[in-house]
Amino acid sequence: MFFTLSGCGDQAGDRTRADSTADSTSETRAAAWIQDYYRAINEHRYRDAYSHWERGGLASGKSFDEFRKGYAGTERVEITVGTPGRVEGAAGSRYVEVPVRIAARGRDGGGQDYAGTYTLRLSVVNGATPEQRSWHIYSAAVR
Repeated sequence: MFFTLSGCGDQAGDRTRADSTADSTSETRAAAWIQDYYRAINEHRYRDAYSHWERGGLASGKSFDEFRKGYAGTERVEITVGTPGRVEGAAGSRYVEVPVRIAARGRDGGGQDYAGTYTLRLSVVNGATPEQRSWHIYSAAVR
């Protein structure tokens, strides 16, 4: 099953709805995190999008300025989120893979299509902060 996000809606409100329908460690919540990520990109809220990555955005492999500049020519991104895999556990963490298809449209009218997976991670160790207990993008294999 795939879900499409066209970049509308309130990010904070969507997170509240997602939290009320599934606990924070669920596959559904992980898929919603990816949808929130692309909503922030479409709304040009690049700081919010960057913070969807682990370590305050550093897991993206880019500085914030590099990340932001990477979307300078992007007009709109449409995301189709597939059915996430099973949540797996390892050493105090939970991981899940979320498949995506992405259609990026540039300000110049051109477009590029991508597909792949995002791996999300959250901490379940005692003493973890609420931020650490929330899904964050751990890595991406999108081409």
